[in-house]
Amino acid sequence: MKRPIRSKYPDTPAGQKAYDRALAKYTAYLEGLRDSAQTEALAYSPIQLPGVSTESGINPTQAKAWFKFTGPNAAKGTPARDYYDNFVAGLRALGIPKDKWQDAWDDAVDYTQAVSNDSGGKPASYLRYMNAGDFADKTATKKYGTTKSKQTTITEYSASSAAADANKAMEAELGRTATSAETAAYLKAVNEKAKKEASIYEATTTTSPGKGGVDQSVTTATQKTGFDPTIFAQNFARSMPDYAESFAAKNVLKIIEGLIGSDRTAIGKVVQ
Repeated sequence: MKRPIRSKYPDTPAGQKAYDRALAKYTAYLEGLRDSAQTEALAYSPIQLPGVSTESGINPTQAKAWFKFTGPNAAKGTPARDYYDNFVAGLRALGIPKDKWQDAWDDAVDYTQAVSNDSGGKPASYLRYMNAGDFADKTATKKYGTTKSKQTTITEYSASSAAADANKAMEAELGRTATSAETAAYLKAVNEKAKKEASIYEATTTTSPGKGGVDQSVTTATQKTGFDPTIFAQNFARSMPDYAESFAAKNVLKIIEGLIGSDRTAIGKVVQ
């Protein structure tokens, strides 16, 4: 059974899951071979590195130290430096960060010691199976400090809503409903006004370390009330040409009502 190659799976969440399943099966397969080592001799390939004799041998600990001390300090153009540079180039191509290079090399060395692998004892052979996601930083960095947010809300009135507001104001101020032309004019005017007087929510949040490892967040917010259509509708109705006539008529009625009180028949006495 061969180790699955990441590049042969789609670069999608589904592809990653398929690769992970295949890798799990391969790992279980290797573990099974290790268990059978008690009754069956298994061959391990000696680790092969430039400048190191396979006859004298090099153990995994020494091979891991080779990447840290020998490879990068070897003279340019030598087999040891070329081997090191080529492995690093492979890591860069996979997008593995520099602070994870030693971890990647250590895994490559361990792979050469896995039973029944196809490495031939060469750590660089592991590059074709390497998954950059295995070396990603999985620890989330907590961010403390102050952040600000602002939300602006503009109300847009529908034709039916505008007509209802206009008619209500017209009936109260003029004693009649709005005409279709007046309703259309009101709809346009109310939406233009609403854009200029938006509702604004602003907040400032400060996050800091709290007691017991629980972060503490404090938010201070202000809310600016937006456009009020009630007053606007009332002013719109009062801007109509017949408002003065309606206003005068209302005042006359109020004067008469003040004279006659609750007795409606007293109007004749007042006239006399």
